[in-house]
Amino acid sequence: MKKKILYLFSDTGGGHRSAAIAIMRAVEHLRKDAYAQEMVDVFAACSGFLNIFAKLYAPVIKYSPKLWGQLYYWLDDERKLERLERVSRPFILKELTKLILEKMPSVIVSVHPLVNHLTVRAIKESGLKIPFVVVITDPVTLHRAWITPEVDLCIVATEEAKKLAIKYGMPERKLKVIGMPIDPKFFLRDQQKQMARKKDHLQPRLFTVLLMGGGEGAGKMYEIIEALNKSELKLQLIVIAGRNRQLEAKLKRNVHRFRFPMRIYGFTDQVHELMAESDLIITKAGPGTIAEALAMNLPIIITSWLPGQEEGNVEFVVRENVGRVSRDPKRVVELIKEIKETSQFEKMKQNIKRVARPQAALDIARQIFAYL
Repeated sequence: MKKKILYLFSDTGGGHRSAAIAIMRAVEHLRKDAYAQEMVDVFAACSGFLNIFAKLYAPVIKYSPKLWGQLYYWLDDERKLERLERVSRPFILKELTKLILEKMPSVIVSVHPLVNHLTVRAIKESGLKIPFVVVITDPVTLHRAWITPEVDLCIVATEEAKKLAIKYGMPERKLKVIGMPIDPKFFLRDQQKQMARKKDHLQPRLFTVLLMGGGEGAGKMYEIIEALNKSELKLQLIVIAGRNRQLEAKLKRNVHRFRFPMRIYGFTDQVHELMAESDLIITKAGPGTIAEALAMNLPIIITSWLPGQEEGNVEFVVRENVGRVSRDPKRVVELIKEIKETSQFEKMKQNIKRVARPQAALDIARQIFAYL
């Protein structure tokens, strides 16, 4: 019987699921069919009550990001997190222990901050000796909720994240700096942009900007397109509207109004191909998207971010000079012009080569193999 790797996540934002899928694909890429792999949404599978709160994440960040930021900082406190764990324990621990005994994994991998203390306790309750690996998906500034000193291994994306993890109580010997796990398809790719553009019916030699706003299509995307239309910039645009069907429909209705070539997509699993066609990306500050863009050697303009959770990502992009930041559509146009028409473009690309860790998922998979 194959050894099993069990991945624990929660669908509070797309990043956690994407990270788990990236590691699973890396495991499969390195050792095809060697292991059974399974993902479990912990709150959905083990606690209907706690899952109600997990489902509130998407509407809260969409309609009240400031409230989310306040909650994020309020909970970034050891005593409050201990109380939260004690309160939530009766609603989930028994079912989580039962799940572990049912699945009998050889190793457990968590990509979510709120399940780790509970999982350590559930492993003890099960009476099994199962190695437990945590992959932190906040690349720069991490929340204290991630820190569970009893885990076997804690993987972080940057030296900065490692320093914070140590400060918050994670033993240094259990930490490894590897990078953000992104799907292997973002670096096992065809390098030729011109060929990719021809396939997508774009002009092969024209500067190509990819505009996206995460899964929800956030960040004044239509206003940015309007501002680009009023400028004299020579470019073509690829737009990923995500789940924002209203935006997708509006763009498709008005596509003839815009003076530049434009391809419009809704929610798509072809982001890696569209990044391969692009020279520059405009996006929100999601950690996965930033890591993917860096893997594809794309300078970044960030136009939106979540308070607390994504602020460190914004600081990282500016500090490492791999991109620029502005919420103002007119300023975004100016930034494209500055990047495109000066030496900044090549400087950013050099910086990207220095900080990108495109093969992180493969390196994480190798760490997991050590426990199998």
